[in-house]
Amino acid sequence: MIRAIVAVDQKMGIAKHGGQPWHIPDDEAYFSRQTKLYGGNVLMGSKTLAVMGEPLKGRNNFVLTRSQEHIDGVTVLHSLDKVNETCGEDNVWSIGGASLYSQMMEAGLLDELYVTHIAADFNCDKFFPAIPKAEYKLYQQSEPKQQNGFTYTYAVYKKVAAHAAT
Repeated sequence: MIRAIVAVDQKMGIAKHGGQPWHIPDDEAYFSRQTKLYGGNVLMGSKTLAVMGEPLKGRNNFVLTRSQEHIDGVTVLHSLDKVNETCGEDNVWSIGGASLYSQMMEAGLLDELYVTHIAADFNCDKFFPAIPKAEYKLYQQSEPKQQNGFTYTYAVYKKVAAHAAT
């Protein structure tokens, strides 16, 4: 199973000038807890790894990149086709960035979406793709929470099986 985990603003923005324009410690803790579940495999793009500065501790880190260079502490993948092959039957968390999310959404690879919806507009320059309502249904949503002046909710969307949608 492949899950995406992301925090978005009201316009589905995820980043501005190469970083996340909000600071919500509870959401950071939520991200950490979730991505350690189901095998602790995280998949990211090379730009996301560069922004983080190092692989995530306590997880198996996979980076999708065109580069042939070795990256310490991660397993390098050169194709989305290799995700299931490399991770085997384990679960994978896609943690971004925008290009990786878009590629995975377009390829139909995302089974579940864990989305933190932040009730604000940060004028982001990178975005999570629109969630196709015909393909994903809201499975659960938290009550609104507040921290650092931001109101946000946690939502989980599950992919609708093709036969159930018809």
